[in-house]
Amino acid sequence: ELNIEAQQQKVCPQTEDRFYNDAFFENQDVVVNALDNIEARRYVDSRCVTNQRALLESGTLGTKGHVQVIIPHLTESYSSQSDPSDESVPYCTLKSFPANIEHCIQWARDKFESSFAVKPDLFNKFWKQNGQVTEVIQKLKNGQSLDGAVQVSKMAANRRATWCQCVQLARLKFQKYFNHKAKHLLHVFPLDTKMQDGSLFWQSPKRPPIPQEFNIQNPVHFQFVVSTARLYAGVFNNPVSSKDTSITTINSVIESMDIPDYRPTNKRILTDESVSKPMDDTTGSGDDLLDAANRLQASLNEDKVTHVLSPMNPVEFEKDDDTNGHIDFISTAANLRGAMYNIESIDRLQAKRIAGRIVPAIATTTATVSGLVTIELIKLLDKLPLEVYKNAFLNLALPVIVLSEPGQVEKTVIKEGLTTTMWDRWEVHGTADFTLQQFLQYFKDKYGLEVTMVSHGVKMVYVPFMPGHKKRLPQQMVKLLKPSSGQLYMDLIINLEGNEDDDIACPPVRYYFGV
Repeated sequence: ELNIEAQQQKVCPQTEDRFYNDAFFENQDVVVNALDNIEARRYVDSRCVTNQRALLESGTLGTKGHVQVIIPHLTESYSSQSDPSDESVPYCTLKSFPANIEHCIQWARDKFESSFAVKPDLFNKFWKQNGQVTEVIQKLKNGQSLDGAVQVSKMAANRRATWCQCVQLARLKFQKYFNHKAKHLLHVFPLDTKMQDGSLFWQSPKRPPIPQEFNIQNPVHFQFVVSTARLYAGVFNNPVSSKDTSITTINSVIESMDIPDYRPTNKRILTDESVSKPMDDTTGSGDDLLDAANRLQASLNEDKVTHVLSPMNPVEFEKDDDTNGHIDFISTAANLRGAMYNIESIDRLQAKRIAGRIVPAIATTTATVSGLVTIELIKLLDKLPLEVYKNAFLNLALPVIVLSEPGQVEKTVIKEGLTTTMWDRWEVHGTADFTLQQFLQYFKDKYGLEVTMVSHGVKMVYVPFMPGHKKRLPQQMVKLLKPSSGQLYMDLIINLEGNEDDDIACPPVRYYFGV
């Protein structure tokens, strides 16, 4: 009698309103997780806590596995504990001094995200927010900073309208990443460079780079240009045919190009491993703004306003579609960078495994975890007491299975006789005329405590010491919160005044509009 209803939408904040809203979760008896990343686990966990639904969380990693039982008002949630974060690779290592192929693959992944996902998304958001190109150009000429304008102007200047132009751009990227970059490193740090202590700069683990010369007969070189051009064509909304990606077509386009020579610059190269990746200056100033205005004006003159304003298509990395060119780009870019630093190359499947952070699934681990989850599900359906449930941590390679009672939910004492947990939610039922003053008075009457802050998301609804906020007291909650049409309630965050001027964090407050 099993009935399966397949849901194909992604469970994430973007689908919260249309598909997986509060009503969806409230209609479930229990949620069972079989997810592949921590971010998704934390999100589903937060939705189950908000809607007070039991969650059976589980996962596998090779021979390792875990099961966690999460029960409203009884246990802590998945997010109550956090795994130690992975040690990150120093920025300068990824940027200029890779020591192994994993560093090269991470570099390629970063290039993929910035070129085909982050920047196109920034481009679209900028024009959605700032509107007319001519007005933006004038503001920049007047010295007015606009967040993202400098980057957007460069993207508009680099935008390509045809497949041939995308191929040319890809070829220039090859030259920049794998030839000019190496020459610049050797210009700043020649092979005989010595450190202050007299030791050579280029010694293990630092590898001196070797500038790569493009050869279309080299399959890695050819595949890099094709996959990069395909990705740019997708971002720029340019059609691509199978004939376009043939070696004959690619060669004819590249042969007609003038490839610029390397010119030494004063661009600084980071060598300090303790320095993090610098934040991009997205606003700019002075000459940067004027240059941005000139780039946008040139784009307008070349290809009219549609070329600048037409939305781009940000790409979401998908490792499992072998037709989209994503892994082709990652593997060729990583191997070219590896060749530049004399690092042994890997095949496409290995690149896919590392880039996608894939640990092969083992059937016995999956079967063990599935069985343990099912046992806990039966206990949930029988509504058994907390001491009967068992979390599990296992490693079949040792082999060991550790069973433990789920951690009890932590209680917060608000005042004597009043405790709350992360599972609690306070509710206030208002009316069409319910004011902010009445909302605050509700908590004073019920709990004998003053409200010191009311917020919704990032919006501060009421903070007594902020200018003009006390004037909001007689205003209706409906006008202050501005619910969308048909919205019945809104979840608010409040703080209460505690002893010794310390504010007390309270459970979320669900305010019903009553209209």
